[in-house]
Amino acid sequence: MTETKIVGGTDADRSKLLELHEQYLVANGSFDWPGIEPIWSEAPHATFFNLNGHTYNGAAHWSRLWAFYGTNVKGSYWTPFDIGGEIGSDMAVLWCHRNTQRNWVGTGQPPRDLHYQGQTFVSRSTMVFHKQGGQWRVVHAHFSAGESGERPGGV
Repeated sequence: MTETKIVGGTDADRSKLLELHEQYLVANGSFDWPGIEPIWSEAPHATFFNLNGHTYNGAAHWSRLWAFYGTNVKGSYWTPFDIGGEIGSDMAVLWCHRNTQRNWVGTGQPPRDLHYQGQTFVSRSTMVFHKQGGQWRVVHAHFSAGESGERPGGV
């Protein structure tokens, strides 16, 4: 696994959150809803921003998205790098960049062209965890495309 730069939390919390992050990455590669269901919060206010540009409200909403992708996209493991984050007593955030590739296998065209031709691409991930009943659960995730071009302002 890549080196991590996580601030705060106990060794047990860091270990558990990285384990949950890895479980998510494995499940994400094959749109395995039973693999992610225990990680995603059931709280009705949980909100997820997908790489496709849309917002999904609640775990049930996200499960429907994965059902669609599971029949239309052949995914792969999203290899994380530049993992960072901060852990508090009841809330934590982990972020990273991810390398992956995928293919559109559905009939017709994908709803939006987002690297569905098998090329490798980089995305960014931010996952916010909240401790619920003593267990860490994702209450917010934000996924977006990474950019490799020149940064505005020469930064």
